[in-house]
Amino acid sequence: MKLKKWTAFALTVLMFFTVFAAAFIPAAEAKTYNWVSVWGSSLVNGSVKVSQLSLQDVIPGGSTLRIRLTVTRGGEALRFVFANQYGAAPITINELSVARAGSNASDIVDGTQTPITFNKGETSVSVPAGGRVTSDVIGFETETLEEICISIYFKNLTYMTSSGLSNGRTFMQGGGIINGTISAVNNVSLKNPGEVNITSSTITYHTIPFLERIDARAEEEGECAVFIGDSTLVNDTYLYYAKRIVASGKTNVSVINEAIIGNKLLSNGSGLIGNLYGQAMIDRFKRDVLDIPGVKYCFVKIGLNDILHQFSKSLGPNTPKYSAQDIISGYRMLISLCHAKGIKIYFFTKSPWNGYQRSFLGQTDDLVWSQAAQDMCDELNEWITSNHEADGYIDCFPLADPSDTTKLCPSFTPDGAHLTDIGSIAMADLIPLEYVGVPKSQGRTAASLVGVDPYAEKYEIIRRMNETPATKPTNPTNPTNPTNPTTPTNPTNPTTPYTPSTTAPSYTIPTTPYVTDPFTVPTSPGVTEPAVTVPGEPASTAPPAFTEPTLPGTPAYTLPSATDPTIAYEAPATAPNADPAAPNRDVRYEVQDDSNSSIGSGKVGDPGSVLFFLLLFTTLTAVGVLVVLKVAKKKA
Repeated sequence: MKLKKWTAFALTVLMFFTVFAAAFIPAAEAKTYNWVSVWGSSLVNGSVKVSQLSLQDVIPGGSTLRIRLTVTRGGEALRFVFANQYGAAPITINELSVARAGSNASDIVDGTQTPITFNKGETSVSVPAGGRVTSDVIGFETETLEEICISIYFKNLTYMTSSGLSNGRTFMQGGGIINGTISAVNNVSLKNPGEVNITSSTITYHTIPFLERIDARAEEEGECAVFIGDSTLVNDTYLYYAKRIVASGKTNVSVINEAIIGNKLLSNGSGLIGNLYGQAMIDRFKRDVLDIPGVKYCFVKIGLNDILHQFSKSLGPNTPKYSAQDIISGYRMLISLCHAKGIKIYFFTKSPWNGYQRSFLGQTDDLVWSQAAQDMCDELNEWITSNHEADGYIDCFPLADPSDTTKLCPSFTPDGAHLTDIGSIAMADLIPLEYVGVPKSQGRTAASLVGVDPYAEKYEIIRRMNETPATKPTNPTNPTNPTNPTTPTNPTNPTTPYTPSTTAPSYTIPTTPYVTDPFTVPTSPGVTEPAVTVPGEPASTAPPAFTEPTLPGTPAYTLPSATDPTIAYEAPATAPNADPAAPNRDVRYEVQDDSNSSIGSGKVGDPGSVLFFLLLFTTLTAVGVLVVLKVAKKKA
């Protein structure tokens, strides 16, 4: 009898200590994950309004789209954000997959196809008008700077209302008699693929329908650098900068690009295709910077269109008139918003643009260079390079043509304002790696990584400007032999000296060939370039006083008032959910991690957690004790 009582007592003590120990399981056993954005493209309204008619691209029913893009940081899982921001009705995506990119532009690597699902396993999703949805966590491991393809199938005709215009390429296999109406998201190759883009005479913008962002998950904590601006940043500068970061040995920093063609800081796009120019940056800044997972750094190149559109013949009458000081007030608002969230912010100076002639409906002189517009650009540049409010700046002056510093070097631009690929390499090398925490000693240039010399043409221009013309003899004949005059003392093929439009002082041509790092950007004469402000460096003077802008969560931003009223921005009318067959159950507007956790993670009571098993063991032990006590009592 005594033995049975002692047994029951021992079991009771064991149960007590089991419960006690469960309450003190070390938190280190729980596996934590970190999310960071690895790709993005700010969406714009793809419709064009002519009178009362709204024109927009359509995706034919039965079509498969394949988006090829580069993720700038690796991870063990991905999640995808799709948005119907400017749609007037819901859209339905019927099937999606992600795969590794193949050798051909629109191909994928067979065997790597992985379904993208929503709402814990559904293969299709309806995206509400004006809303966005986030996919389930997809177990697809990626490497840094890897190319992947997202394939999307639309069963029904779909209006392409919301699209990005950069940072990837989209190919379409149209539905119909030739290609059929069956999903091709898992096919290695698409049938008769056509590329979806917007092309002008000098530049092509690649359309990315509905895909807004991709996030990667990893155990290592990550940081994201967001590039945001206008069409002078719609290029691969961000990718070349990402390659420099990776080459330095720092692999936890992603770089994404949220630039929009024609974008302005203080007002929405205006004119016939104003929708393509996007919302004012001051309005989209929260969505495209502040709300990006893992954002720690922001690089801004904006303000040129706020100036130039005022001088455009077609846009000027409908564009609000802002001064350089109004734009600077907008810059200060961005600084305040970033610093309130612990984000470092850096500004690019306005790059040269003389020679750019905006063409509109055959009117090639819709916009031409003027000293008045250049003076406003110079005023902005002066503030960007001298203020102590931002965390630093990137000076674009080295991209200028030495013979006329109001122009870009010819090899850097196709039209006088936008950048070629070699121009993107040159601009990426102007951005200090220290801005994202890479020691200067570990830095590499994009030019050395790619194996090119972006300044070769600039050196040649400098050489021609410094060349002294040879003195030609008045009568280059030989009196002794007039039939065959001798060659004068000047060279056989004298080089014609380059005569700039204005007198310029001599340049010194660098003697060391451009083959190794560190890289020094050649400067232009007579201009002292201010030293780059390094983060953490104390300011030499106190920042100028300014009125602190209103932060989100309080009343709306107070923007500088324009001297001329702006046309109201026409957002598409929203409609109630018109797709009852696909109500998009449990649509999430905030991203969640719904992945199955392994043992050692999870909340109390979740199947698979350590605490769950301990509590289960405790419960079973308690039941056993009660049974033992009951049996012992009967025998007694």
